[in-house]
Amino acid sequence: MNDGNLIAVRVIGVPVDIWQRASSHQEAIQREFEIISAGQPAHSVPNRLQKLIEEFDGRFGEGNERDELQAAGHQGVTKKDLCFRVPELAAVAARRFGSMWAEVDAYCQSGDHLMTLATPPELVAFREWFLGEFIKQIETGAEPTSWDEFVLPVSLEAERPVRAQGNSETIVFTGTLDLVTAGELRDAIQNRRGKGVVELVLDLSNVGLVDSIGIGLLVTTHNRLRQEGATMRLIAHPRLQQLLSLSGLSELLQPEDPPA
Repeated sequence: MNDGNLIAVRVIGVPVDIWQRASSHQEAIQREFEIISAGQPAHSVPNRLQKLIEEFDGRFGEGNERDELQAAGHQGVTKKDLCFRVPELAAVAARRFGSMWAEVDAYCQSGDHLMTLATPPELVAFREWFLGEFIKQIETGAEPTSWDEFVLPVSLEAERPVRAQGNSETIVFTGTLDLVTAGELRDAIQNRRGKGVVELVLDLSNVGLVDSIGIGLLVTTHNRLRQEGATMRLIAHPRLQQLLSLSGLSELLQPEDPPA
């Protein structure tokens, strides 16, 4: 819904406790990046994150949503609905921001760079949902999806260690992996996880396009399976492998070449 040149984006049922943890985690990483960025080249992850945050603050500014969520937390409110009025460019910004934080997580995973750990799986899912609402509503005009509706297929609270042995499942996905189709792959993954899978093989050999939402889903799935004592193998064509390399995620996801 347009208001002048602005678009209303409704984010429904924001879990205040998860938002607080996500904000605290991001702030901890930003503080460490501020300390180490001076000694690193301009193209390094710490410097690029700092530059991106400064760019977004200057372009979009800060609304009062942060104050609303903080006040809700003090009042014992568990969920809060928010409405943002943003320019159409905010969808592009959300994609860039999601990709940047995926790189940050990979940077944290790749060595002893920071005391702060990579984003926990639940917070990655929250980030995927929150940014995805801006992309979806701005680009497609779709109705908002609440946090509860988003996590229902994933069942974050019901995860259990995998006990089965020798159970391997393969999911072959084709076409594009983006905002529109990520839910299909997420559902397929959840169905396999419910069977006690020890090894999940994602065959994306014939996926032509993967956006930041798709990349976020791959990282989230990898992290959740590892938490459960399982593993994920990713089969990817050269273009996707190049994208993962540019995003700093190759070491984390270790993509494999398609079979000859």
